[in-house]
Amino acid sequence: MNSIKKNIQDTYTKEYLALNKRNDGRELMNFRDASLNLNTIHTADGSAAVKIGNTAVVCGIKAELGVPKAETPDIGYLLVNIELPSLCSKKIRPGIPCDEAMQMTSFLNEVCNNCKILDLQQLCISVDKLVWVLSCDIYCLNYDGSVLDACLVALLSALQTVKIPEVKYDKETEETTVIENYIPLKVNSLPVSSTFGVFNEKYILADPTEEEEQLCVSKLTVVTNGSLLFSLHKPGGEFIKDSQIQNCIKHANNRAKTIYQLIKAAQ
Repeated sequence: MNSIKKNIQDTYTKEYLALNKRNDGRELMNFRDASLNLNTIHTADGSAAVKIGNTAVVCGIKAELGVPKAETPDIGYLLVNIELPSLCSKKIRPGIPCDEAMQMTSFLNEVCNNCKILDLQQLCISVDKLVWVLSCDIYCLNYDGSVLDACLVALLSALQTVKIPEVKYDKETEETTVIENYIPLKVNSLPVSSTFGVFNEKYILADPTEEEEQLCVSKLTVVTNGSLLFSLHKPGGEFIKDSQIQNCIKHANNRAKTIYQLIKAAQ
């Protein structure tokens, strides 16, 4: 840590965190308000826009027909991609995807697979021949911390708006017939991620802003459905005590229940 960042961190710790306050008025373990809009992209087969504080993301899903993998002939695909364009933050340069976007994409795909958000067999039309491919593109419109949390909420919400048409496949002629009978996807689980910023052994912040993320010595993301813990994600940084992790899990469980209510109210 350079000396300038260290001085800013020490000042922030002394003037705000010691008083259980942050520069936006929240207490240390308080989350920002979240808002959600469904079906925001009319050209997509499913979409949702999410805002957490000043962080804003939008998710669009396109359903296309494809050929299944030889090793998994009876399941379709769920492909997630996160874009952090240069317009969303001053720290992101235009050009090739930044490392953070690739890391978040990898983590979100891992969450989808491990948490079994969808039963991918429902995307199968004809075994070994034809399946649905769901391409989920998530764009960050404004980066102000905890972007991964907003991306997962947007993905889960958008998936619940997807309706795919019934398709008949003739194995002899290899012809497909699309029937105007749209079937909603069945979403099996709703894992919610909650990010925490670690300043030192004494101070942990829930839902850090971008400024706070820059000052923190570590970040921890907890993925839970409110009762079951799915995963912990700590991309480097300094050591975090077990007691601190348990405290984060407790607040993440409460946050998950709040997000469930938000998604339910938007439907």
